[in-house]
Amino acid sequence: MQNTQKSRVLITNDDGVNSANIHALAGALAPFGEVFVFAPETEQSGVSQAFTVRKGIRVQKGSSGQYEVYSVSGTPADAAKFAIGCFAAHGFSADPAANEVPGSHFDVCFSGVNVGENSGVSSLYSGTVAGAREAALWGVPAVALSLCVGGESLMPAVLDFAVHVVRDRLYAQMPPNTFWNVNFPKSKDGTFKGVRATKMALGMFTDHYDRLEGVSGLDGVWQLDGEKLWEKEPVDSDDYLLHQGYATITPHRIDQTDEENLKIINEMLAGNG
Repeated sequence: MQNTQKSRVLITNDDGVNSANIHALAGALAPFGEVFVFAPETEQSGVSQAFTVRKGIRVQKGSSGQYEVYSVSGTPADAAKFAIGCFAAHGFSADPAANEVPGSHFDVCFSGVNVGENSGVSSLYSGTVAGAREAALWGVPAVALSLCVGGESLMPAVLDFAVHVVRDRLYAQMPPNTFWNVNFPKSKDGTFKGVRATKMALGMFTDHYDRLEGVSGLDGVWQLDGEKLWEKEPVDSDDYLLHQGYATITPHRIDQTDEENLKIINEMLAGNG
């Protein structure tokens, strides 16, 4: 017998609970899943995997229609961590004391849709990507969704992709301890070329700091600026293909162990024995 139970979908982001994009995503997925939005109260761009410790976080239920909405006074990692570790763990109840179905879980987590790309090394700094990574840490298949500034006309394509993942349960094909980092490009007069599977680019930004206040020495106010050298990345990387007009799906894994380096270290330790 075919399983007709709706998927339980967690949505978070780093642009904040009032972002139009997160509600567009929730609305698109609501017909295909049981959707719960847990998102930061305020914008949390660039916070990566930071989370709140040694002080409380405030959780407040917002207005909802087809889906439930909760704001969290913390980071994307806080929002995902609370949703999975408290809300779902207590049976998807707003009252943890109810403990309706202990050990319940989300089937999939989406983080986004972010305003701006999070490909290449941007994914290491991104609060959006960290929201998906946090879910994957707890065993929930996850997808980070980002849309380049200037690609707003591709929002329907982003939503169609997310619906495809939920409706056809593509998330069930993700290996444990992995997640997808998905980016959609700028759109220029029909130049969208489709979706490609890619590897993560490693090129760093051309970082530099501009002095805003101060005269000499380091004392003063400085502002970071820089950009990516898109064309210098490998042709099969996310940064390069995103810049060429493709949407990119880059699989990430939680285990960051460098196996080749591990072998070298083991040989070094054996030699010192």
